[in-house]
Amino acid sequence: MLRSLAKLSLSTTRFFPRTFTSTSSVFLGASNDEEETTEAVNNILYNTPHINEEENKHTFSVLVDNEAGVLSKVSGLLAGRGFNINSLTVSTTEVSALSRMTIVLVGGETQMEQARKQLEDLVHVWAVLDSGRNNINKEMALVKLSTLPPDMRPKHGDEIDFIPTYTDLMNSRQHRDAVVATCDLFGADVVDVGTDQMIVELVSWSRRIDAFIRTMKPYGVIEVARSGAITMPRVPVAGKIDNDDGSPNQETSIDALPPS
Repeated sequence: MLRSLAKLSLSTTRFFPRTFTSTSSVFLGASNDEEETTEAVNNILYNTPHINEEENKHTFSVLVDNEAGVLSKVSGLLAGRGFNINSLTVSTTEVSALSRMTIVLVGGETQMEQARKQLEDLVHVWAVLDSGRNNINKEMALVKLSTLPPDMRPKHGDEIDFIPTYTDLMNSRQHRDAVVATCDLFGADVVDVGTDQMIVELVSWSRRIDAFIRTMKPYGVIEVARSGAITMPRVPVAGKIDNDDGSPNQETSIDALPPS
């Protein structure tokens, strides 16, 4: 193909001098477009994060009797069977005689099915709900951050009652502004401010909180407290779902596409 284009260019040079520039520019333009497309695709592939194949996390919402010792029985059962408990949260419900346990376990489908059946066999358990991914999962985290750059922070062995000077505070303004700006990007709220530290609160799903903590580590994470996950099944939406002719996600016929 390149040889034919070269012959065409030579022929146009002999008989139509002005046409040679036009043909060359079209060829170069196509080449530039192809290079830009290749570069754009490479950038997309390079910046796409690699998905780690981690073990599945299952969230169980367990309704139990609001009595002393139930928590120890449930946690003892799971620990005794070797289940990996990622988080466990207990709270009262709108019914005074019931408590809700939100348990996040890590494992395969077979293990989770065994855990669900063993929880249902407990005397004090009324129901075990597993809504899978069709639920709202939230968690709260309190993160204490340093508002001083690394070179201004007190070293190990310094006095506990370290008091930064006015010059230290002014020199650390850029670091403090960066901390607050990053917290705003994640939707975290500043709930307490000290001389050289601040506490922020973030309410989100667990993986986003993990990402927030990793992002804030270079700024100086001093302490982290997490509540554990709480969950509730999503509410249904009325309307037709299957065979909906008006759905934009319906299958497109190949005959309706333009020729390629």
